[in-house]
Amino acid sequence: DWLAACARLAEHAREDHLVLPGHKLPFTGLPLRMRQLAGNHHAALDRLRDFLIEPRTAADCFPLLFKRRVEAGTYGLALVESVAHLNHLMHAGEVTRWRRADGAWLWKVRDQEQPGCP
Repeated sequence: DWLAACARLAEHAREDHLVLPGHKLPFTGLPLRMRQLAGNHHAALDRLRDFLIEPRTAADCFPLLFKRRVEAGTYGLALVESVAHLNHLMHAGEVTRWRRADGAWLWKVRDQEQPGCP
């Protein structure tokens, strides 16, 4: 789980570590950045919990997770990240999923389930 990995890595993070990210500029202050990343992830999970009172696909969740419109060139990456968030909630027992007639997965919070939803 990504959050657990961040917590383990945070134990080794120091203010003076020089971080060379795959995008944007190098920086120091890794402990703060790791707290920010985890906080952003928790906030996204909170938004999803509220949004999933109705069945939703992973693509339906894009506006809650991403500040920019998801275009064709970034759709695959956005889909993977959206599914990762949804799977996190599912493995935590907070949401359930089932297949729609067209084969798409739908996710919904467990405490709001309709009868017959897995």
